[in-house]
Amino acid sequence: MLVASGAVLAQAPAFEVASIKVARTPEPGPFFSLIPMTPGERMSVDGSRVDIRFFSLYTLIVKAYGLKQYELSGPEWMVSQRFDIAAKTPDGVSKGRVPEMLQALLAERFKLSVRRESKEMAVYALVVGKNGTKLRESPTKEATVNADASAPDTSDGRTSYTSQGDARLGEKGRDYSIAAGPFGPIRASIDQDGTRHYELSSVTMPGLAEILTAQAGRGRPVIDMTNLRGSYQFSWDVRARSPDFPDDPVAQVLDAVGKAGLRLEPSKAPVDVIVVDHLEKTPTEN
Repeated sequence: MLVASGAVLAQAPAFEVASIKVARTPEPGPFFSLIPMTPGERMSVDGSRVDIRFFSLYTLIVKAYGLKQYELSGPEWMVSQRFDIAAKTPDGVSKGRVPEMLQALLAERFKLSVRRESKEMAVYALVVGKNGTKLRESPTKEATVNADASAPDTSDGRTSYTSQGDARLGEKGRDYSIAAGPFGPIRASIDQDGTRHYELSSVTMPGLAEILTAQAGRGRPVIDMTNLRGSYQFSWDVRARSPDFPDDPVAQVLDAVGKAGLRLEPSKAPVDVIVVDHLEKTPTEN
């Protein structure tokens, strides 16, 4: 009986209630994200309330299983089917267990079944250059940025959004300060000439590899092979293309990588992926 009770207690939690509706196309609004996302996608957890807007089934599975985008394989229509979800977590269950509850929701309402496998992929290996890294380690006391809102209002009254964590928007709506999140504190701004500045004050190498996958991977995943275990400062600028500065944004990011004593090396590597075996296009009724 004690063993049985323990097994019951170890079961993954599920949402107390969850309403799933076909998503309404949101009005366009300002947002900031270092990782590709569709404008209008939102996920917030406020106390026991979970609010998800305009998420594709693809994004829901990525969030539920804590995947990077290239680690999920399934039917192409997963990207086009979009839903709004309003759910409530059980009392006393931390928001850190929301991904588990999403897994249960997908299995129950969309009949999701998956399997894990290893797949060899063409990748870029993020490695230390021949002359060693020039990265500066993150100073502990300066590794946070004060912030007071996760969805600050812009100067025209619209709500701005960042998927990287709580943020503060500058007075003119041209800069963001991200307090904390998967890539640590971030400052991002844009000059009058269109030059974009990005400053990461406490990023790990796996985190940097994920950002570089989006910013410079050209369709290939970037895999951290630096063996650097700390958190570091990393910054780069992206100037708008012009006759005076013709380099494309990828070249500018790679230039910053080189100046940091790192490089991206074409390679092949086994990547653990989740493969969708079964998934329904529409959920069971609320």
